[in-house]
Amino acid sequence: MNWDPSHLTWIGIDPVETILPFAEHIVHAQAKDVELFPERRNRYGFFGKVDKGDDPWEMGWWRFRVPGRGVVDWPRVVDRLYEAGFDGTLSVEHEDPLWGGDDVKVLEGLRIAHRTLRPLIAAE
Repeated sequence: MNWDPSHLTWIGIDPVETILPFAEHIVHAQAKDVELFPERRNRYGFFGKVDKGDDPWEMGWWRFRVPGRGVVDWPRVVDRLYEAGFDGTLSVEHEDPLWGGDDVKVLEGLRIAHRTLRPLIAAE
């Protein structure tokens, strides 16, 4: 299973609570965060914006972010993955519209993710 906390979060599921029940099936975990704008949900509905115009990332009431720039609790996530015995890959999935568009921004987005996640990963 490829486990991604960002999608679970915007649909109202605590991603940390999904790790132990499915731990034996998780072989890859994506480090992608999400920023929520609940006040916009009344306008766009639960599933978000239907007509995204020229911006496929415009969801209406949420947007994907690099780790550390959204609401995912990364210390809890990484701790629970360790508790579950996870030894697969945790990879950054960079879909952050604020840190995209050119190489300089993408690199800074990856640096933000690294600064967020590196202190949580046990040294080998």
